[in-house]
Amino acid sequence: MNKLLVLKSSILENYSHSNKMADYLIENWQKHHQNDLITLRDLAKDPIPILDQATLFAFGKDTAMLSEQQKAARALSDTLINELKAHDIIVIT
Repeated sequence: MNKLLVLKSSILENYSHSNKMADYLIENWQKHHQNDLITLRDLAKDPIPILDQATLFAFGKDTAMLSEQQKAARALSDTLINELKAHDIIVIT
């Protein structure tokens, strides 16, 4: 069983050719690889916050020294890194 991560990035939603290609890929992948797991992350619909100075300084520090905003940013970063590591195939559109 493979794990496929599809990252969509177009702000054009249904007008986007890359989104249509991603949807086509997912549909056909599921037909031919029924046991595989597909994760879809739409970065236009659920954007990742921009890296700012406060977030940057959150890395490498003891968690007890971080603000709640820094803790949340670091947790999201950890989640996204783990998501990348957990998948065998990554498709970026």
